[in-house]
Amino acid sequence: MPSTGTSEHRRTFLKGLAGLLGGTVLPRAWLGGRAADQVVIVGGGILGASLAYHLSRRGAQVTVLEKEAPAGATSRSFAWINADFSKQPLHYHTLNKLGVWAYHLLQQELPSLPVEWGGCLQWHVDDARAEQLKRQLHELQQWGYDVRSVSKAEFHSLEPDFRPGNILAACFAEQEGFANPTALTELFLKKAREAGAEVIYPCEVTGLALEAGRIRSVKTTKGEFPAGVFISAAGVGTPALASLAGVHVPLIPAPGLLIHTKPMPALVHRVVIGPDAHFKQYREGGMVIGDDFGPPQNAVHEYLNHHPLDFPDDATRRLHQQRILKQAAEYLPAAERAPVEKVTLGWRPMPKDGFPVIGPAGSCPNLYIIVTHSGVTLAAILGELVTQEILDRVSIAMLEPYRPSRFEEQL
Repeated sequence: MPSTGTSEHRRTFLKGLAGLLGGTVLPRAWLGGRAADQVVIVGGGILGASLAYHLSRRGAQVTVLEKEAPAGATSRSFAWINADFSKQPLHYHTLNKLGVWAYHLLQQELPSLPVEWGGCLQWHVDDARAEQLKRQLHELQQWGYDVRSVSKAEFHSLEPDFRPGNILAACFAEQEGFANPTALTELFLKKAREAGAEVIYPCEVTGLALEAGRIRSVKTTKGEFPAGVFISAAGVGTPALASLAGVHVPLIPAPGLLIHTKPMPALVHRVVIGPDAHFKQYREGGMVIGDDFGPPQNAVHEYLNHHPLDFPDDATRRLHQQRILKQAAEYLPAAERAPVEKVTLGWRPMPKDGFPVIGPAGSCPNLYIIVTHSGVTLAAILGELVTQEILDRVSIAMLEPYRPSRFEEQL
């Protein structure tokens, strides 16, 4: 286990960065927790696991309740660690940039962290999207993000097995990387257990015992658990869980399709984002190929919006596999014959306005909600900041745009 000094140095450095980037600490009169309190976290995905690790390392008594098994939905994430063009406006880009840095620092404390670096290379062959990339590239550079334009020659040097077509604009963000989301979740939970946390699954929440507007205990299929602080980190299950306390957290459907291959020769050396496909490859050879981030609005895809657990049948799964491999093979010819291990349908926990929901619920003082797209990118930094909010009873200013109170409609 790393020394306490190493952990404290990382925490101090990240808090300092948060201050420099607009994250001053202000008092908050909410009934938060103390290290002696029993903290119950519902959700054993990447966010719940990171919170369990960070809270237990600070001495909190942590119980994680997971409905099925750890990393269920997280395992279906592409797990790109970035603060890229879609992370708008500046406050959200800044939070994600801290998220990237947090992993670089955390890897010093946990050398076995299943995160691989190498940067992200992306390009466009369409005039309109190429011009948009150039504008966004300039904006990110003005915000101090380390991303630069690359020539066609450099593109081929970075990824020689790709056939990108007529590149009109390309860029490279060197500090970005990707995680093995399942292994990362499992590592956080392993370290949390070593620090005293309890992880219970399968364990489904069936109700909340409320007293004077506070959650007194959590009722589950494995019994009842007292809760000094109750953290909802339930992903797409957040609306139903929050509604038990009378809190409204609206999400929208956001399916994500991935092809996972068996080990292949090393063909992809970093995250590669193409016009309608994206790629990464683990050191051991398994490749992950993703659909376009904005999938086509056709009947085959639209059908998934009404079948949130998985593909409705094998025929639908095969249709998506064929479509994604055909898209990918336009840029990486070897993808056409890739040995497919599985095709996954994951449901991104996407809040209605696209931004994270992070913080205490005003109508239920000891309920803390955390749900967000980009959960892998943000897991390490939110583990730090949310732990500080809960145990030190403070409010981090850079998290203020993401409070649940912005959804004023209550059930």
